[in-house]
Amino acid sequence: MAILGAVMKLDKGRREELRNKLEKISGVSWQQDSPDGDFILLIEAADIDALHKLCTKLERLDGVRGLYPSYVTTDD
Repeated sequence: MAILGAVMKLDKGRREELRNKLEKISGVSWQQDSPDGDFILLIEAADIDALHKLCTKLERLDGVRGLYPSYVTTDD
């Protein structure tokens, strides 16, 4: 298992729309809002390659300005 904590920077006015999209994506859980109004996420996948693919998918969502990891860990 691979786990990543990240900040997702959002376009203004897209918060609710993106939060609804994230709720439908397996392996992604919203943890809280950052002080700037962006999302703090916990992202889980089977391995590091699957984690990378999921992060790429998240970065490509309309309204996402960027996904910035704060930590990554794997369970051997």
